[in-house]
Amino acid sequence: MMDSWEIKTLGEIYDIEGGRVQTGPFGSQLHESDYKDSGVAVIMPKDIKDDRLDISNIARISDVDANRLKKHIVEVNDIIFPRRGDIAKRIIINPEQAGSFCGTGCIKLRGTGKILDPEYLFYYLKQKSIIFWIEQQAVGATMLNLNTSILRSVPIILPPLKTQRKIASILSAYDNLIENNLKRIKLLEEQAQQTYEEWFVRFKFPGYENVEFDAISGLPVGWEKVKASKKIKLISGFAFKGKEFTDTPNNDIAVRMGNFKVGGGLKFEKSKYLIDSSAVKEKFHLNHNDLLMVLSDVTREGLLIGNVGFLPKDGRKYYLNQRVSKVEVEDNFKMYAYAVFNSFSFKQNCISKANSVTVLNLKNDDIYGFKMLIPSKNTIELWNKIYGSSIQMSQNLERKNQLLKEARDILLPRLMTGMIDPSASSGQVVESLGSNNYR
Repeated sequence: MMDSWEIKTLGEIYDIEGGRVQTGPFGSQLHESDYKDSGVAVIMPKDIKDDRLDISNIARISDVDANRLKKHIVEVNDIIFPRRGDIAKRIIINPEQAGSFCGTGCIKLRGTGKILDPEYLFYYLKQKSIIFWIEQQAVGATMLNLNTSILRSVPIILPPLKTQRKIASILSAYDNLIENNLKRIKLLEEQAQQTYEEWFVRFKFPGYENVEFDAISGLPVGWEKVKASKKIKLISGFAFKGKEFTDTPNNDIAVRMGNFKVGGGLKFEKSKYLIDSSAVKEKFHLNHNDLLMVLSDVTREGLLIGNVGFLPKDGRKYYLNQRVSKVEVEDNFKMYAYAVFNSFSFKQNCISKANSVTVLNLKNDDIYGFKMLIPSKNTIELWNKIYGSSIQMSQNLERKNQLLKEARDILLPRLMTGMIDPSASSGQVVESLGSNNYR
């Protein structure tokens, strides 16, 4: 650590610069009946995902209630923590999110930036050592709970303000690239969905003007609808035991429902790794580009049920866990099947078929009974060519993001402890970000 760097608690720093650690409103101040379909967004722990605010299922309150409790309105550079549960999560408020409301289940950190740069603090709190420290201080036998005293007690390594900003700038360069890639992935997914609906819902596929439509079925001649059981087979996963998992990264990953993204596709930032995969039967070993489907959803946040994703090609070994199934399908039909399983009609089918209140489950027959539209061979070949290119681009961007995150997370503690001089490393970081090594 550099000689001019200090160590102070967050509370000591905030007392000097005029910052504050504040919990969201009490439950008695904001009732369930106060939540509306429109209005001011209320940030809850469930909305904090992968260092980002997910507004897809966010609660809202009226302007009147927000003004009544206006001290809980968030501003740019506020840092929001969950008060209970997964307390390792956090977000920093950007200009688009300013004006939202800090919900009952969250804690807000608001500094002035005179001594402690908010963005530097955000990254500082991402360190595994700090997350571990906070979790060790948190109270609760079954669910960890945070309070203002714990967060005020967090020890902060405090470089000069100029150095803090330099460190934050280096790390945010990674996150800005990751965010841009996520936007590109989302755009590719939206374009694919629009094309699917244009071709296979409205039947405006290339050359449709010259195709005859059946008067009874309303389908192009030569097209048909069949049960999914005629085109696919589901292979269930292996029932791994909890003692077989480790959080320590290695090459063997068990694909679980937690690896599925709400909007479709797979993610592996918070994977469960297998201690020893040598005894796992070969049929549970997965290959690049295998199509997987989640058949159980315990969170119901955004409804993962029925979501699908292709396994990436990244050199790691993947195995199929229970509650996830491999979709066996002919190679020339795989890209089209993926699009079908991402369609609105299939999602609605899964939601209507899933049973239970706390844990949503699908049976194989719920999938097999779904009526799939089977286009002509030429249409499927054209779709594979266009859609396959889009999928490949998305996979490349996701792999690039994974490498960026790994590089950022390696750099993070080294910058924070002074092991790497941020001034000396900045040129190397910029050079690596501009290279093609992530392709």
